[in-house]
Amino acid sequence: MKYALMFLFLSLPALAKHGEPKPSDYQFYRDMTLKIRPESTFKVPMPSGADMVYSYKLEFADPVYDQPMIGDTHYDGEDSPTFSRSFYDRILLKDGSYVNIGGENLPLTCVFIRGQDNRFGGVLPPYFPQFIMQIYLVANDYSCAGPVRPGWPENGGKREAWDTYAYFEVRDPTIMLPVEAHVRYRWNEFKSVLVK
Repeated sequence: MKYALMFLFLSLPALAKHGEPKPSDYQFYRDMTLKIRPESTFKVPMPSGADMVYSYKLEFADPVYDQPMIGDTHYDGEDSPTFSRSFYDRILLKDGSYVNIGGENLPLTCVFIRGQDNRFGGVLPPYFPQFIMQIYLVANDYSCAGPVRPGWPENGGKREAWDTYAYFEVRDPTIMLPVEAHVRYRWNEFKSVLVK
């Protein structure tokens, strides 16, 4: 699948000497994760005009990690003062969290976050976001062990554990507006747009 490359975040680059994360950095990224909108509605535009609407509602439970994982990639070696920072987080969701697709409520069980903090990369062009957060609201992954199915490939089947999730990006953490959204519903994927 075209999104399989996004799942390569399971192995993080080693932390570099310069710009090593401070304890406050970990809390900063966790706080960003916890600011995800607790509910939103999207639609999948169809040429016939019969757009498919889906929505989600979530409530955070416990994080999987004690603190988010952070990895720095330096542009010109370990001694370079400019670098790109990635951060990753997983948080379980409380019972009653759901994504409603086609009138069916499917339990949302976990939020996966893959983020990039570009503030350490030097002067950025004005159109380039300081932050990019890729957010997966995952249904039916009670172990929060995805995206790769435990035991794969030895136990056969599909590589990915997630057959249904809502995905969107956030590029401005001050308003947490979802953009670049799509939904996967039982392995079928559809581009979508925010309604509210």
